[in-house]
Amino acid sequence: MIIQKILAKHRDKNLFFLCGRPGQKPAGSMRQRMLASCTIFFIFLVMLCLDSKGFAQQRIKDFYLSNYKENGTQDWEIQGDQATVHDKFVDIENMNAKYYYEEDTVSIKSQKAKLDKEDFAVHLEDDVHIENPEGMKLSSDSLDWKRAENKVQTADWVQAQKDEMQIRAKGFTADTKFRNVDFQEDVEVKLPNKESDTHTTITCSGPLEIEYNEGKAVFYNNVVVEDEQGKLFADKATVFFDTKKKGMKGITKIIAEQNVKIIKDENITFAEKATYLGDEGRIVLEGSPRLIYFPKQDETP
Repeated sequence: MIIQKILAKHRDKNLFFLCGRPGQKPAGSMRQRMLASCTIFFIFLVMLCLDSKGFAQQRIKDFYLSNYKENGTQDWEIQGDQATVHDKFVDIENMNAKYYYEEDTVSIKSQKAKLDKEDFAVHLEDDVHIENPEGMKLSSDSLDWKRAENKVQTADWVQAQKDEMQIRAKGFTADTKFRNVDFQEDVEVKLPNKESDTHTTITCSGPLEIEYNEGKAVFYNNVVVEDEQGKLFADKATVFFDTKKKGMKGITKIIAEQNVKIIKDENITFAEKATYLGDEGRIVLEGSPRLIYFPKQDETP
């Protein structure tokens, strides 16, 4: 039997609706909707007792599930070409989800998804894509979205882009608004420099911790910063950037710490700390700095 409305559940002051088509906002007063929810939930329990095996494999085309807040505004919605409803989870094909915040809307797409019916966490697989209005884009082969825990994570490789900054890494965790993001291992970041038509590459063993609202990114372990002028090596590098600017123009300061080594042309500089001042275009060395100078062949006496 094709079930147009399978379950409405009043939980944590929110109403959840599982429907056959999207775009339907629950009508009536809050009390009427709660009564309707209880009635449908009772029918659902009776159906489950009569034919639990049939319900466990119920398939729904044009699947749609949404959550409305107590004030009537939409919290999130999930759509799919088809869904298979099991006892504890729902398998969704070609999922398209939106999570609504006061100022942001995060969009998520994947070919496959598994929705937990208890806490509405979602496991996504195959061509996972996430995007928010601030320009953050992320893609991966798999990802876990845990709204109740305010957590997004994956152990797979991820590709991320924010404005003109491109990031590739293995493993990723973030809050659901992507304000604080951690890239776990084998991190590579590319920043374009349009003035010289080149780019700066920063790599590290990981992790890379980014606080977008604070304009700060911290690279840990085996950090290498490379551009057309040379290379910088360090155990840790903190990059400060102006969130309103793009590319290398946005970098205001880089602080490299511990076992700092700078290679430029044939010269090598060592220090415990090096601070690059973006506005001034100069580097300040601290902690017993020393320079090893290799004169060119035509400069030797």
